[in-house]
Amino acid sequence: MYLSKSLTLSLFGAASTNVAAFVPSCLPRTSYAPPLNGYLDDLTSELHAEDDSPDVEAQSREANKMDKSLIDRAGPGSFKDFVDFNEFDGGDGQMGVAGDGNAGLEKMDNVPQIASRQMSAKNAWGTSTGYADELRDTGLDTARAQQLENWANQQEVRAKNQQLKQMAESFDNDESRDEENWRQLATFGVERTQEFDMEEEFGPVVAGDIEDVIELKTAAGKVATHDLHIRNPYMGFADFRAAFTSDTPMDWSVEPTEGALMQKEDTDFIVKFRPQGPGLIEGYLVIETEDFKKTWKVTGST
Repeated sequence: MYLSKSLTLSLFGAASTNVAAFVPSCLPRTSYAPPLNGYLDDLTSELHAEDDSPDVEAQSREANKMDKSLIDRAGPGSFKDFVDFNEFDGGDGQMGVAGDGNAGLEKMDNVPQIASRQMSAKNAWGTSTGYADELRDTGLDTARAQQLENWANQQEVRAKNQQLKQMAESFDNDESRDEENWRQLATFGVERTQEFDMEEEFGPVVAGDIEDVIELKTAAGKVATHDLHIRNPYMGFADFRAAFTSDTPMDWSVEPTEGALMQKEDTDFIVKFRPQGPGLIEGYLVIETEDFKKTWKVTGST
């Protein structure tokens, strides 16, 4: 059987096409790997790069300015041209690095170890203390040397923060202690001007004319207080004694018990009542100097 020349060429061409379909291609394949950005990488060029196809008219102020008739209560009254923009991922500490495509909160468990090594191998402080250079001079790996310098800087900052915290706590404690004991500050500046025996000079504590009645009420075991402010009615200073009569129960006390009264400034006394049991507890408080005596009747109850 004889075939025509045109038919023979057609069959040969079809066979060549079918065979070529099973021959592997020799063309090189290209793959794109997105860049891996670390926390300390400089992304300035990418963030401030010019747009390839900017729409100047659409991004102009006039095109984005809302008409005053659409403003409602100092805010937008219409969302007709509102565009939901989902590309920005925050760029703060909880969103990772701006531009990494992570729009959710960062999951620290999923951070690759290579990224952690890259981060710790960079200078995280902007300036170098020279510690990493000294380590490199001894033959230590550059990345490891920088890690150790960063760690040393972290420890220094931590020590400073702890010192500031201790100073703040100490200040707070001193302030609270002064607040709790502010009544005791009244005893400052009332020291006696002369040294002599109060019992010998004034004798036993005896009630005089009643100036007033001090009435306090509190629960058993609790403390109630009353303030007295007294000046020396005469010129200069006068040493005083503040005490209760012998028949006054120990539930009553006073501070200060001795010192000097001044003419131009009050001396503060704190009368305290702390009952040990229920009932009515009475007595007499006597504050006296060489020139005068003042007596208060004290009455306490629970």
